[in-house]
Amino acid sequence: MKVVGIIAEYNPFHKGHAYQIRYARSVLKADYIIVATSGDFVQRGTPALMPKHVRAEMALKCGADLVLELPVSTATASAEAFAAGGVSLLSELGVVDELCFGSECGNTKLLMGIAGILANEPEAYRHILQQKLRSGMSFPAARSKALVSYIETADIPPYSSISNAAAALSAQNGLVLSPEQAETILSSPNNILGIEYCKAILRQNSQMIPHALLREGRGYHDTNLEAVSNASSAQDASAFPSASGIRKLFTLNPEATDFSRFIPKAALPVFLASLKDNAWLSEDALDLPLHYKLLLETEETLHTYPELSDALIRRILKFRNQYEGFSQFADLLKTRDITRSAICRSLLHIFLDQKEKAPERIPYARVLGFCKNSSSLLGQIKKSASIPLLTKAADAPSVLDAEGYRLFRGTCESSNLYEMLLCHKTGHGFVHELKKSPRILL
Repeated sequence: MKVVGIIAEYNPFHKGHAYQIRYARSVLKADYIIVATSGDFVQRGTPALMPKHVRAEMALKCGADLVLELPVSTATASAEAFAAGGVSLLSELGVVDELCFGSECGNTKLLMGIAGILANEPEAYRHILQQKLRSGMSFPAARSKALVSYIETADIPPYSSISNAAAALSAQNGLVLSPEQAETILSSPNNILGIEYCKAILRQNSQMIPHALLREGRGYHDTNLEAVSNASSAQDASAFPSASGIRKLFTLNPEATDFSRFIPKAALPVFLASLKDNAWLSEDALDLPLHYKLLLETEETLHTYPELSDALIRRILKFRNQYEGFSQFADLLKTRDITRSAICRSLLHIFLDQKEKAPERIPYARVLGFCKNSSSLLGQIKKSASIPLLTKAADAPSVLDAEGYRLFRGTCESSNLYEMLLCHKTGHGFVHELKKSPRILL
């Protein structure tokens, strides 16, 4: 039995995601595909466009066998912590053979080679990096320069002592990287996340083998979907849209948009049902409740959020009386040294009252959905996993240990806030998180 894992957000699920699942099935020869996905809030620091169970069902209809939820503290963390949590969750299942992820370069050995350096941070590399930083370079530029200099002079490949197949890919022998290549690779979002996956595999000594899939279609941040509209077929690379582009359509006129251009046919009815019910959220949903929460905060309470820097705290307190909305306030707080995504994550953590860092190890696997014909997979996970498989949310107190239950409870509280925002928008009745069942495809 071969199992391929995918770490994703599916915000929303689109044709590019379906292509990745097909690739895992047909090229990597996966018997089963397990997805670890963000829940109701995502890594860019906003609510997910559609509820997690809806996105899980879309993935199942397009070929996934099992969809698991990443805890909210992991789903809304930095790229490094997000990747580490996803790798931990899949590794702890004891059945996942390969991790398939998209990247702009599609070169697994190259990404693993870079990850080997960045994960181990050899003394020579750290020395070069500090020199570059002291010269006034920005961190991304200094990291690129230090990486190239180290590769040119290194004699011993990092992680050469680790005896697993993944570590073998990180060997630096013969790795040649020009300054231009380093800058390109370390400035491309999916490459960066791919490197973080590889770093996590190495640091956790995971037995999963990484596999970088060349990302097709529109760029990660490309919101221009005109080329997708003109694509001749679903196999055309331009037919794969960016999630950012699809989300942008929801700020314009979603009711008049032909989403069949971007959403796979099998998942389209689920997507359109949520659209018809008005069951979707943008970051604007946080406008009013975040303002209220910010007005309650003081300098002392803001320091209890682990990832808020002193500089950002000062800016929040200085400008909060100029608050007009989530997006506007994030733009107002942005500086050269703080990215907008990091600011959005910090504001989201304040809204969620999230004061714990993402855990290094995910202590449970919460099921969002599965295919009924994958019962043998679930059976094997129950035998092989080092963490409990939680299929019924209400069973959490009796199934999870204290650490796991605390993490699960925080995730449930955040999902209840999402449900509150959604119910206010749609007029539907509130359904508590513990009452929600996994989506099961027959």
